[in-house]
Amino acid sequence: MVEEQARRRTRRGVAAPAALVAVLVLVVAGCGKSADQKANEAYANNVCTAIGDWEAQVKGVVTDLSSGSLSKASLQSKMTEVESATTSLVTQIKAVPPPNTSEGTAAKQQIDQLTTEVTTTVNSVKSAVAQIPSGASATTIAATLAPLAPQVKSLASTADSTVKTVEDAGGSLSDAFKSTDSCKSLTGNG
Repeated sequence: MVEEQARRRTRRGVAAPAALVAVLVLVVAGCGKSADQKANEAYANNVCTAIGDWEAQVKGVVTDLSSGSLSKASLQSKMTEVESATTSLVTQIKAVPPPNTSEGTAAKQQIDQLTTEVTTTVNSVKSAVAQIPSGASATTIAATLAPLAPQVKSLASTADSTVKTVEDAGGSLSDAFKSTDSCKSLTGNG
């Protein structure tokens, strides 16, 4: 009986340190992603998903604008769609703050510059469309759209370039932008 109790104590004595070692190995191994990595990936995914959704909406409107058979009312409706998509883009991007790092600050500056440029361009186009006279001919509408269409089309390229700039900056946030599927689809890295 004394011998049996000694064996139990020995097993417990070995089991407790073994369990502690197992826990430490899991902690050291990371057992998942770090909080910084999760924050980087959440920010990258949020930004790229918002940009991707916005681009899809804007490209759809640009395709509709290229049809050539738009009235002022339908053109205004399309510009309202673009304006709504742009407002949604800005709201979604602001919903997840950038990581509290120098990389996060630099990325935020790039993304803020993009949203400012996109908002300014959309407002400019909407203002130009509002100035089209009611009952304007297709020729007048086409003449108004001619200088505006390239501006609207270039917005998607500008957005993709912004994401590429963040990817090329280096660091762990850059890595998150490179590895996130929603970003890969924007920059062709997927």
